[in-house]
Amino acid sequence: MLTTVWQRLDQGARLALPFVTALIFTLISAITLPLPWFGEVAPPLALIAVYYWAIHRPDLFWPSMAFGIGFLNDVVHFLPLGLSALIFVAAHHLVLTQRRFFVGHAFFMLWWGFALTMLIVMLATWGLQSAIRWQLVPFLPVVVQALLAIIIFPLPAWLLIRLQRLTLSHI
Repeated sequence: MLTTVWQRLDQGARLALPFVTALIFTLISAITLPLPWFGEVAPPLALIAVYYWAIHRPDLFWPSMAFGIGFLNDVVHFLPLGLSALIFVAAHHLVLTQRRFFVGHAFFMLWWGFALTMLIVMLATWGLQSAIRWQLVPFLPVVVQALLAIIIFPLPAWLLIRLQRLTLSHI
């Protein structure tokens, strides 16, 4: 009896890993660094998690989870409520419909796909923020944020790959 309880807890923790990693990435991205204007251009780590899990484990990372992570991202980054939620769900859908191009290919294909997704997401975010504020928001921070996210992508992706192989390879 006791073994089955521990097995169920272990199984539940493994199944929650994609959501928990996206949650942790969201909270880490809210940490402010003592760099001028870093908050405006900090890479969206949560989007990296949404992208990765939508490709590799869509059975464990649903659109509702992307919505929840996006909503939390709005709260911790003081963005208009629902903006990141909408963007993350749209990104999840976009990646999910194109995942056949990324699964089973080299890492550079995954990275290239993230770069394209990041550019689409950042342009959509910029457009929506401009529409919400009824004025054009500065475009340079959006470009810098997208470039930073594309440049650092291998590090969080490596971590997610390792976690997936350690915990989800036999589920």
